[in-house]
Amino acid sequence: MNIKSFYREVLKKGKDVKWLADEMGVTTQTVYAWKLGKTKPKTRHMQKMAKVLRLDIDVVIDDFYKGK
Repeated sequence: MNIKSFYREVLKKGKDVKWLADEMGVTTQTVYAWKLGKTKPKTRHMQKMAKVLRLDIDVVIDDFYKGK
């Protein structure tokens, strides 16, 4: 499985899906759905994710819309 950049960053920080979900104000099921490619986050969620994980927004967008 190709782990998306955003999730790699969560793991690098020693955190987990629950931490990211709590930081973003979404459910763990939502984060898993993003990770598995079942759904894509809304723009506001991508912006929040970039801020929480200290990623460039372009990295997050590429993950979800360019298949990296």
